[in-house]
Amino acid sequence: MTFRARFLANIIQFAAQQGASRRVLLGIVGRELAELNDEELVFEAGVYNRLVEKAQEMTGDPYLGLHLGAYLSLSAAGLIVQIVQSSRTVEEALHYIVEFANLGCQALPFRLEKQQGEWELSMHPYPAWEEQSPTAVRHTIDGSMAFTLREFHTLTRQRYSPRRITFTYPRPEKFEEYERLFDCPVYFGQPATALYLDERHVAEPVVTSDYHLLQILVQYAEKKLAALQKGKGFATVVRQSIINLVRPQFPTIQQVADNLNISVRTLQRRLKEEGHAYKTLLDELRRQFAVDYLKNGALSVKEIAYLLDYADSSSFIRSFRRWTGRTPEEYRGENL
Repeated sequence: MTFRARFLANIIQFAAQQGASRRVLLGIVGRELAELNDEELVFEAGVYNRLVEKAQEMTGDPYLGLHLGAYLSLSAAGLIVQIVQSSRTVEEALHYIVEFANLGCQALPFRLEKQQGEWELSMHPYPAWEEQSPTAVRHTIDGSMAFTLREFHTLTRQRYSPRRITFTYPRPEKFEEYERLFDCPVYFGQPATALYLDERHVAEPVVTSDYHLLQILVQYAEKKLAALQKGKGFATVVRQSIINLVRPQFPTIQQVADNLNISVRTLQRRLKEEGHAYKTLLDELRRQFAVDYLKNGALSVKEIAYLLDYADSSSFIRSFRRWTGRTPEEYRGENL
């Protein structure tokens, strides 16, 4: 899990304006502020987590992420925002946000799904990251949600409100700040962290659309994404593809191969060359998702077993005991 240097720079600058020591925060990342403008520079999750935790501590702002997302200029997201603003419709822009989210933050994939009369744009932080720093995850989600909503308003130059916004984590003491900034109903302790938009608003044209520029930007983004994936190894690419295809059940190996434009045989061969097997990767991801679902508390063991494609609850319980040495209910009791 890595995070773009520019994003860390934004956190440092904002926190410093709120009273935090810029020197202390730069000491955490071990770089000068000017160095953080390097587009290729990334930091591991441990550095990012410590920075966010220290920024909250020094500012005393329990809503640091929300306020950061509302403060940032849209140019802070760089290439992704340029693509979004050049798209033809809001729907197309949302699809590009999902496709290229990895260029901004690898640990927070987005998914987009059309439901009855609305679109759901959801965020899915890696379970391993949530275990490392729930504080950093919450502030990142809050900031991403606030920033995405501002993008939505900019694309149409209309102040459309979402139908609702949901978060998986418990309701904070002063939740009114969320409703003030989002201007819509906000619910906590829900099965998904998501923004729900009226399908009529998603069909709106983007006022800054530029199809020629869009083609150039998308080509460039695809090359950057391919380079990023190549550098990570094929197993990581397959893991990310599986995560992106969860709807909410896990994809088949054929669906993953199709998504990567290769045959199943080629997928298996390339994994084997790196010392991996598809079944092992799938098992690891099932474990991560199982932990995520259990911490959420809204789903029963039977429902989780179904979402993870187990034949029955007993099979899931056996697997979970093999992973953790505990039953799902024991794990949930210790972590809620």
